[in-house]
Amino acid sequence: MRFPRRRKKLNLGKYVAPKPRPEPPIDDLIDEGVLIAAAAVRLAVKNLMVLRSVRDGLNYDEERYVSAVREELSNLADEKDGDALRIAALSDAASRKQGKATHHADYRQADTDHLERREHLLRRLAQRLRELAGDDAWARDLVVASRAEALEDLAASADAVSLSERMQDTDEYRELRADRIRNVKEDLLMLQVTPPEDR
Repeated sequence: MRFPRRRKKLNLGKYVAPKPRPEPPIDDLIDEGVLIAAAAVRLAVKNLMVLRSVRDGLNYDEERYVSAVREELSNLADEKDGDALRIAALSDAASRKQGKATHHADYRQADTDHLERREHLLRRLAQRLRELAGDDAWARDLVVASRAEALEDLAASADAVSLSERMQDTDEYRELRADRIRNVKEDLLMLQVTPPEDR
């Protein structure tokens, strides 16, 4: 019986820790948080637009969606305030513990500066989200971006349905295809040109 040969141990060298990097400025982190929140709100409002249009058959109402943007931003701000309270409680508990942590969520006195920074960041982010909820121009810009994405989704869905219909190519389909394409183009133009109150 032949035994497998032992592999030689690889020499990976000696570990050298990377140089410490300075923490990014709070304002940069807040800007990143706003970008993430804007993406989440834009997605939520886009989904609401598709749902209201397809399921409920409702026309586009910009004020409804501006209100939805404000509500989503307020909800996110409340969530960040809740996170800040949780971090403050962790920081308070950590300030009374000495020694080394036993696991990743076991905060100690050495971690209080980091926790206080996180709490401060979360409170400032919540404040910034509330400011944006009150900024009419910012909310409307987000609605416009959501609307463009909703139209893209609806057009892609129509293309998918159209593709399945092409697979069942009939004389009737070919006769009516040009009319359907013209109707979709007219609808898209109407959505771009017609003010919301006239729809």
